[in-house]
Amino acid sequence: MEQYDVVIVGACTAGTYFSSLLAKEGLKVLVIDKDKEENLSKRLDIFHFTRDSYKDFDIEESKPGDEEFVRYFDVCYSKSALDNYLKTNKIRVSVMHLPLFIKRLRKKAIENGVEFKFEQCFESLIYNEEGKINGIKTKQGLEIRARLVVDASGIPSVVRRQVQDPYMENFEIGPRDKFYVLLKYVKLKDENIKVVDSTSWQYYKGWIAPQHSEGGAIIGVGANLSYDYARICMQRFEDSIPLPEYELQYEEMGCTPYRRPPYSFVSDGFLVIGDAACLTKPFNGEGIPSAWVQCTPAAKIVSEALKDNKYPTKEALWEINTLYQRNEGAEYASLRPLLIGVVDMTKKDNDYMFKKGIYFRSDDEEEHGSLIGNLIKGVLKKEFSLYAFRSLLDGFSKANKIKKLYQKYPSDPKDYKKWEKKANKLWNKIGSMADKCK
Repeated sequence: MEQYDVVIVGACTAGTYFSSLLAKEGLKVLVIDKDKEENLSKRLDIFHFTRDSYKDFDIEESKPGDEEFVRYFDVCYSKSALDNYLKTNKIRVSVMHLPLFIKRLRKKAIENGVEFKFEQCFESLIYNEEGKINGIKTKQGLEIRARLVVDASGIPSVVRRQVQDPYMENFEIGPRDKFYVLLKYVKLKDENIKVVDSTSWQYYKGWIAPQHSEGGAIIGVGANLSYDYARICMQRFEDSIPLPEYELQYEEMGCTPYRRPPYSFVSDGFLVIGDAACLTKPFNGEGIPSAWVQCTPAAKIVSEALKDNKYPTKEALWEINTLYQRNEGAEYASLRPLLIGVVDMTKKDNDYMFKKGIYFRSDDEEEHGSLIGNLIKGVLKKEFSLYAFRSLLDGFSKANKIKKLYQKYPSDPKDYKKWEKKANKLWNKIGSMADKCK
C-alpha cells in the first residue's frame, strides 16, 4: 500500500495545476487518471486562454514556437440577434492545443515532484478506524493511502458522489446541468476572408473564432440538454446569421458543467475542484481560470491543514469555501439569474439591448442614459417587450439577493446548515437556464 499526503483523481487542467502547487508546498502528491497518458483530453483540441491568466496563476506564457501554441488575438467582438450593433472588447488571448497545454503543465508538475499514474480508474474511498476518508482504491487493484483525497475527475465527479457527509452534495451533473458544445472546424471558401479574432452572438450562444489551419475557422454553439439539441441550436444560428461560406473539415463535441457549484467543496480528508465542483464561468462556460482561482489559495490552506502530519478536517479546510464563495462564487452566482433573464426574450428585444448598450457594451462605449430608463423607453416605443422588461427586472432582483447571501457565506461550519436553507430557497426561485430552452 502506497502512502501520500495527497492523492488527486483526474489529470487534466485542474488536477495537474493543483498538484504542482501542492508539490511546491513540499507535499507528496500522486495524480491518477483513467485514460492513457497519450489520450488525455483528446476530445477537444483548440481552446482560448487569456494572456493575463499566465501572470495571474504564475505560469510561463506559451509563445510562438512552443508545441501547444497556435496564435494570439487581441479583440473579441459581439453582435445582436439581428446581426447589428457590433461591440468591441479588447482581451489578449492565446489560442492553443489543449492536450499539449496539459502535457506542458504535467511536465512542470513532475519537475516539482508530482507522481502520475495513468490507466487507473477510481473505484472507492478508503476510511480509517475513525470512519474518516484516508485514501482510495482503484479498479486495477491499487490501494493508495493519503490524508487528503481531491476529486478533479470532471463531470463524472466520481469521488464527490461517494462522499457521505451532510456538508457535501453528491448530486449528479446531468443533462440539464451541462453546456453541450458543438464545434465545426471549417475551411473558408473565400480566401480573402480571414478569421483572426473571435465574434460571438450571445443570443444563439454561437461564435466564430480562429483555429490552427490557415484559412480556417471554428464555428461553435453551446446548449443545454443534449448534443442533439446543440445541433438544432447550430442550425438556428447558421440560418439567422450570414456566416462566411465554408467547407466542413471535421467536428468536435464536448461538454462543461453549467449549474451552481456545491455549497461546500470540503469534507474531512476531502476536497473537490474543477469541473467536478462545477467551477465554470456562467457567461461562456469556460472553466480553467475559474478552477485555478479556487486552487491557488486552496494549496496554502491544504498545506497548513496537513502540517506536522495532521489530518485535514473540514474545519481546517473550510477557508477554501469562504474565500471562493464570498468572492468569485458570489459574483458568478449573481450572473446566473441575470443571464436567465437576458436569454428569455425575442431577437428584437436582444437587438434593442445591443442598441442601448444594456448589458452588451464596447470597452469605450458610454452608457446611454439609465438602465431602467432605457428599458421603460423601449417598452413605450414598442422596441422592447413588456415580457422581457419583467424578465430582466426579475433577473436583476434575484441576482442582487443571491450575491448578498453568498457574500455572507459562513466562516464556521456550525453556521452552514442555516445558510444552506436560505440558499436552497433562493435557487429554487431562480431556476435553471435549461428552463428557457426552446
